[in-house]
Amino acid sequence: MRFKSIVFAAIAILCAACSNMEYDISEGINKELTLFEDEISVPLGSIGPLTIGSTLNGVSKLEGLGGMVAEYIKQDADGNLILDASGDIFRINIYELEKRLGDVSTAQTWNSGFQMGYIGGMASLLGYINLKAVNQKIVVSASNPLYVNVPASCDASATCMGAGGITSTRIEGLDNFTMPGGSTKELLTIALPEEITDPVAYISLSNLTLDLPANPLSKVSDKNGNLFFAFSYYFSCGIAVGENFSIPVSDLSINSADVAIGKYRLKKCQFTVDLESTIPLSVNISNIRAVKPPKEDGSQEVDENIVITGDVTVPGGSEEKPASTTITLSVEALEGTIPDISGMLVDLNLSAGSDLGDVALCADQGLYVKSSSARITGGITIPQE
Repeated sequence: MRFKSIVFAAIAILCAACSNMEYDISEGINKELTLFEDEISVPLGSIGPLTIGSTLNGVSKLEGLGGMVAEYIKQDADGNLILDASGDIFRINIYELEKRLGDVSTAQTWNSGFQMGYIGGMASLLGYINLKAVNQKIVVSASNPLYVNVPASCDASATCMGAGGITSTRIEGLDNFTMPGGSTKELLTIALPEEITDPVAYISLSNLTLDLPANPLSKVSDKNGNLFFAFSYYFSCGIAVGENFSIPVSDLSINSADVAIGKYRLKKCQFTVDLESTIPLSVNISNIRAVKPPKEDGSQEVDENIVITGDVTVPGGSEEKPASTTITLSVEALEGTIPDISGMLVDLNLSAGSDLGDVALCADQGLYVKSSSARITGGITIPQE
């Protein structure tokens, strides 16, 4: 039977009793009635989910590195959180190249020596806030301004720097290759070994050689277009949590709360809710405050009449191994009864979960209410009109 029907039935029984003078409660009796003092389960509505994706907006407002990283975090097609960067490893104008070659009357092999491209963006800062780079990927591209193919070769490597020191990984596939005439082409894509979690700091091309034709300037594909021999990179990585990671977020807004309890006219109650976490982080939620419906300008203010007590600590989990926990919150209206709660402000602290390994962060990972009902204890009070 639906809860509303139960309440209506109880009120009907009460009214019937009052029609009999033997049960007259009009004089000297407290007219408030408390039903179901032990426990009853009622619909709670929904809370959240509080996902990593929805939290990023709050984190981005933090001062310092935490806010900087959140500002540059992107989502790939699968919802994974990634950092990426692109840039040049080496580039030289064809006019400058001919000047360096000197005599260009015959074909020759030109050795540009050692070339290096530093990885830009925020990935290099991950270690400073105890985050790890996972699923690291590098795409190397080459640009050829001539209309003829140019054979080339080099010894390429990616160098990672972090708490574990300096690690270099050889990039296979660039020992001998061809730069197609008049185009920019991706030469290769490599994925770094899973055990490497320090971010790539730079990509190097040692002994980069180009087999050039005679009079290369005369073979430029478009003198009003690209005039550069260039090697560039695109780098991306997922984000995982390091052992010492910890970041606090104050006044995080949860606008997706929809706790429709005003109709039950509760003065005080306790909610017991089963939560499930797929975030590879330990989550502590404290200082929970109900907020009033947004004003016309979108601003919100805390409902000081509603007091919510009880902190929430949820252990880290993953989509393969969700973590479950039970929390109890007490909600009280200082005056009148508890209205519908459409939004909340909370303080949040995220720290590393235990025994989860390097789980990549995803926007859909979050805290979920496992059911749409909650157990309310302490009774439902029907106040005097």
